[in-house]
Amino acid sequence: MAFLDNSGDIILDAVLTDTGRFRMARGDFRISKFALGDDEIDYSLFNKNHPSGSAYYDLEILRTPILEAFTNNTSLMKSKLLTITRTNLLFLPVMKLLNGGNAAAKNTGPDLTAVANTAINPNTAGYIVTVDESTEQQLVNQANPSANGIIKGSTATTITNSPNSIVIERGLDTTKLPPNISMPATLQETQFIIEMDHRLGSLVSTGAESVPVSFIDDDQIASYYISENTVDTSNPIVIGLGGGGSIRPDSALNAATTDSADVTIHNIRGPRDRMVRFKISPSINLRNSTFLFDKLGGSKTLTLNQITGFKAGTYLFIDTLVRVTSATTAYSIDIPIRYMKKQ
Repeated sequence: MAFLDNSGDIILDAVLTDTGRFRMARGDFRISKFALGDDEIDYSLFNKNHPSGSAYYDLEILRTPILEAFTNNTSLMKSKLLTITRTNLLFLPVMKLLNGGNAAAKNTGPDLTAVANTAINPNTAGYIVTVDESTEQQLVNQANPSANGIIKGSTATTITNSPNSIVIERGLDTTKLPPNISMPATLQETQFIIEMDHRLGSLVSTGAESVPVSFIDDDQIASYYISENTVDTSNPIVIGLGGGGSIRPDSALNAATTDSADVTIHNIRGPRDRMVRFKISPSINLRNSTFLFDKLGGSKTLTLNQITGFKAGTYLFIDTLVRVTSATTAYSIDIPIRYMKKQ
């Protein structure tokens, strides 16, 4: 939906999805929930030095064109509006990829292998999922493709043994507050939504344990609602907090508890909240056929390490995004994912 302001008359422009039209035709269409967003707004246009005074500070913001309604839920609503009762907050929590940790601080603690194995691939600026064994045989370091953002996906065993994983950390990204203090309870998050194209892959834990899909929409986007208490996996997806903002020892990332008042190996520079850690299992269609690669992706001939970690050869690929959303604050982060298959 979109609000269109036409000189006093506010028009609600609503475009139904295929599912919405189906339910309206069936006679049971009901709006039970809605969300408001401000994706179009560039708040940097707020000009407190406007020569005409304070009434004009937000003039350019109010003139911002409003987007028409989109039927694809993955194209809009990345920044949802919310109400916060506290008025004395100086910082709001954000989410970032751990991405190998803060390189400038790594020399201050032990060799944090688990943190290093969360780094993205430097050539794709995201993570690469190999879909079959023949592709994994083309890895430069087949036994341990560490720090290259490569997640093996040919079988459950290779997923489990693959050292790399995707980790998102949440917290206050500021140097005004030290990283070793606890996150305020009112700003903590316990639930997350992970969305991905169900045709391409599914969410699994670091031990290749499947996570039940909560909902699949008409665009084949699967939504996984996860929390510390609802996902029954021995390898936790949502990693909780210990004392002083440190990570619980049920995660291989517990080596990250070496933070001091001034130094952190994390990319969240201030107090940290929970972390989300997972891997992706490619679909059976990607593993056993090239149909979706031909339909949705492409092919590329690579030289040695043109994409770090891969030998020379011709590969099929599909580029997509995985979105992780904080359920309470609606803050989201999009993670680039490339599925690769040796041609």
